Amino acid sequence: SFACDMRVSYHEVTEWSKSVTRDITLSCPEITADSPALTSKAQIEIDDELVALQERMRSLWTHRNSLSPVSSIPPEILGAIFVHHVQQTQLLHAPDAPAVLSWLIIGHVCRYWREVALGTPELWATPFLNSSQATEEMLMRSKMTPLKLRTGRQYRMDCVQKTLMHIERLQEITLPFFSGGTTHRCITEFLDTLSSCSAPNLQSLSLEVGFKQTPRIAIPTSFPAPNLRSLQIKRCDLSWASSVLTGLTVLNITDLSPECHPTLDELISALRRMPALHTLGLEDALPTLPPQTTSLPRAPRATNVRLPHLKQLRFVAKMLEVANVLARIELQESTTSEVRLVCGAFSGNPHQEWNLSLPIISRALKSCFKVSPDQSRQVPRSMRLFCSSSCIRLHCDAVRNPSSWSKSETCMDLDFSAECSVTLEFDFTDNMRKTIISDLQKIVPLRSIEAMYFHFFFPCWDGFWTDVLGHGATRNLAYMHLRGPRQALEELLKSLRSQKHSVSRPVHRRSQQGPIFAPALSHLVLHDLEFGSSINSVRPSDLLDVLIDRVNEGRGLDHLEFISTTGILDRDVKLLREVVADVSWDGYE
Repeated sequence: SFACDMRVSYHEVTEWSKSVTRDITLSCPEITADSPALTSKAQIEIDDELVALQERMRSLWTHRNSLSPVSSIPPEILGAIFVHHVQQTQLLHAPDAPAVLSWLIIGHVCRYWREVALGTPELWATPFLNSSQATEEMLMRSKMTPLKLRTGRQYRMDCVQKTLMHIERLQEITLPFFSGGTTHRCITEFLDTLSSCSAPNLQSLSLEVGFKQTPRIAIPTSFPAPNLRSLQIKRCDLSWASSVLTGLTVLNITDLSPECHPTLDELISALRRMPALHTLGLEDALPTLPPQTTSLPRAPRATNVRLPHLKQLRFVAKMLEVANVLARIELQESTTSEVRLVCGAFSGNPHQEWNLSLPIISRALKSCFKVSPDQSRQVPRSMRLFCSSSCIRLHCDAVRNPSSWSKSETCMDLDFSAECSVTLEFDFTDNMRKTIISDLQKIVPLRSIEAMYFHFFFPCWDGFWTDVLGHGATRNLAYMHLRGPRQALEELLKSLRSQKHSVSRPVHRRSQQGPIFAPALSHLVLHDLEFGSSINSVRPSDLLDVLIDRVNEGRGLDHLEFISTTGILDRDVKLLREVVADVSWDGYE
């Protein structure tokens, strides 16, 4: 409606133009070919009149626009709206993309909007570093507003240098670089300058050396940036005694040089200087342990570091190194909502290292699986387990959203950023697979799980589901998505069989003993599995018999779904629909 108020109709403009033309025609003297001087004078008079009319039109447009409701918005509020719009645009586009400047169109709507845009320095506080002219203009228009230096993969080094010269105004520096030479020298000179000059407005510093061949950047020990709250570095080095590691709320360090890895005491001491820390990520930056370590150092629990505001934790290192640090950190039940632990391959005795690490990891994660007092964190409701030939990835979160899982080809594509989530990843040798999978129930509270997604690439063993899920641990399981080898389906059918009303044959002459498996199961998805027709294979009729058993037990399914599963024919689907109300089949045979 605002835009409509600021425009005149085509009919109005046409009629107004006809009137102006008629007035000009009537007021002009008669021109003849025999009077060139008179002709020149008449043209000048017309030109002057046209200029006056154009100025009158601009004045009328400005006056008309000032009468529209949008023009009644005070400039301070309109400027705040513009700033919000610019911030949203910068979130949508990379810093080096021309589209990041698409917000400039607001200055072409009307004179008032342009005046407000030019008078709002915050709009120009993130210089576009792909154009020297644009950088200079935005630095000038931003006046004394704190600056944000953000680069993408492409930028002009002279633009970066011009921006870095305003050291007293810099609020944020986000700078990845992928080569040495001028870029490396420029950043080194800036950090050297920073070690002797104060950066009072600097709140966030993010530096990334793109390639291992590129010379590393060393963060100076003396770092006078009293308001720095976020430090994120990759392939950069620093001293753990540096003043930069004080008062931070965000600390992410990736790939330190071996000689720069901290000792456990240095790390704990640095964390104590960051009591407000809410995000901690250390990848290849944890204290190292000597090969063939058979025990971890013990310290009184009272000496552990407490991080009462920690919300996100991510460690990537060898198994014992992760456990070594977790043993000295107290995760708070009321705050910690997202944990990701990526544990590298074992180096010594795998079973010994696993047995040393398991109780520490289990204790550390116990607080993440509890309901917080303010109900902001709930117990886990869903679990995703992905297992390849050399890696196990377990993801738990408090959101039950199974519909999004099946859209991903592999569990590696799944979204691990869900709120209140725990992600564990283990590299392992073949002889450790069964041990790790069987022990996962000691870490995750399975009794609260309502939805599970399984994706395997290895043959399952007899009693697989009991080993993975335990006896009676699946009482709330309502949704199950299975993708894996034939043995996984075979073992699942054995577990699903009823104990009281069984009309099915024992699958491979074995039957399941114990309490009924997943009594609340109502939705089963079989993905990329294989049914056969021989007596030694799992047949569609075996599934039908098992489902009849569960109906007789009062535990029938409501939904059954087949995705890219072979060996299922149309006649099998018709029979299954007599037992399950909703059977979805993609026609894949």
